[in-house]
Amino acid sequence: MRQSGGTMKHLLVICGASGVGKTTIQDYLVDKYGFERVITHTTRPQREHEVDGCDYYFETKNSFFKNNYFEYVEYDHCYYGSSREGLEQAWLKSDWAVIVLDTEGAATYYEKLKEKLICWYIYVPDSAVLLKRLERRDTGYDAATKRLSSKEAKRDMNVPPKIEHFCTRMRNDNWEETEENIKKNLIKAGCCN
Repeated sequence: MRQSGGTMKHLLVICGASGVGKTTIQDYLVDKYGFERVITHTTRPQREHEVDGCDYYFETKNSFFKNNYFEYVEYDHCYYGSSREGLEQAWLKSDWAVIVLDTEGAATYYEKLKEKLICWYIYVPDSAVLLKRLERRDTGYDAATKRLSSKEAKRDMNVPPKIEHFCTRMRNDNWEETEENIKKNLIKAGCCN
């Protein structure tokens, strides 16, 4: 998609296992580099600090399937999806949009967008770090271990072969190094100088 002035639109997909810092990186791109976040839909329970229509569109299982999706997946017994309209809305506000997806969603977007898509696979090499992060976020050890043991979490622990040819791996266990890697990769993509 091109804007009337001929500017190419881009979508940065951030994927990786639960707890690696995907949302933190997304928020940093929005705040520091002016990316527009694509708001997605989910049937998972709303967390205390989350706002409907800002963090996600929180749906019931019935209302979820009434939307026009670009893609959707089931993860840990909840549905997550991004609507075509959500992507278009983000591109109206910025030439660079960002979305957090699982690796299956990244593959789907690549099939449809090709040269408009940039994909970062975020990882933390120490699974104990992931467990600690998830314990804080998911309110306890049991919820965190359940999340990490799901088939979807296991799938997203490594870069799947079907996305490795277009995905840049980015380590996220030291924020200063992560900031440098973000800047380096954005310059390479032509987003900033």
